[in-house]
Amino acid sequence: MLKRHVLSLLFLLMNVAAEVSAAGSDLDGLGVPKFVATNYIDISKIFQLSKFRSSAGHDYSDDLEKCRSMKHYFMRPDATAAIWSPVAGTITTLRDDFVGTQVHITSDVQPDFTFIIFHVALLKPLVVGERITEGQRLGNHVGLETFSDIAVAVNARNGYRLVSYFETLTDAGFAPFKARGIASPSQLMITKGERDAAPYVCSGQAFSNLKVQPDTEYVTLTGGAPPTASSAVSGPITGQTISLFVSPPTSVFNLTGSVFVAAVLPPAMGSGIFLLSASAGWIAYTSCASAPAAQLGQLYAGMGFSPVATPMDLSALRGTALYVGYGIGTTVANACANMIDSLTIAPAYLLN
Repeated sequence: MLKRHVLSLLFLLMNVAAEVSAAGSDLDGLGVPKFVATNYIDISKIFQLSKFRSSAGHDYSDDLEKCRSMKHYFMRPDATAAIWSPVAGTITTLRDDFVGTQVHITSDVQPDFTFIIFHVALLKPLVVGERITEGQRLGNHVGLETFSDIAVAVNARNGYRLVSYFETLTDAGFAPFKARGIASPSQLMITKGERDAAPYVCSGQAFSNLKVQPDTEYVTLTGGAPPTASSAVSGPITGQTISLFVSPPTSVFNLTGSVFVAAVLPPAMGSGIFLLSASAGWIAYTSCASAPAAQLGQLYAGMGFSPVATPMDLSALRGTALYVGYGIGTTVANACANMIDSLTIAPAYLLN
């Protein structure tokens, strides 16, 4: 008799669990569970992230919200960037993207949550229904022709919902981003109220009423690699011309940023720092808020500057060191701060 009651109770509990699962997650009442400790991509290859509900890319929205990008773009991984499964689960969908494969993984621990990873160059063929372990290598990002993006779809009580990938991360999962200058996941999200107060208009999947460039809704990470710097010098120091060249790493090509040319005076002259402006004048550096840039725009290889374009007697400046650097950001001030935080500056020439 006791055995029969135990079996009946277990059967009842199983039915209750099945009904709860079928009803979907109570996102509004319970929030998003933090259960993901493994990141899906090699963070060392990433230098910017788009915010949740931004205008990056195209409309990607759910049953409750429309005309907003409810996923994250990770910029700008090359073809060496490894892609892993962030959770243990099951492959539920495989789809051809315009490049690479779109992989959907439904979590074992939270079966209402499906992680959608875009533009994967698969290590080996996958099949729907295949079991995947947490941290299993899926392949690499396809390459520099597109960004990597990830979405998290939820079977919720009130329909198909999308939540931020960063809402699902545990403290351990978020730690690599914190180490790269992102203090909190909230920095990577625009709230529903904020977006509803300043809504986009969509024409198909395209945003048609943008007041600012989409990259103003990107967040820049620190920790970029230094540039490659070189110089071309002609003549003696008593009548010299100087050209400088800088190439950021390929992983930041086409991102918006600024290039800085700095002259650091020797200790005998006070060790002052001067920055070259776009109009070829030298301005004393006091802070990033007023710092000039030699160039603002997309970053690319082989950017060149001529701080001394005609022969000049530079002997009074002997011992001055010239540096070139870059920072990521849509304003000069933000790019300057990113350069200082990331130490993305390199020596180019020493007057001697």
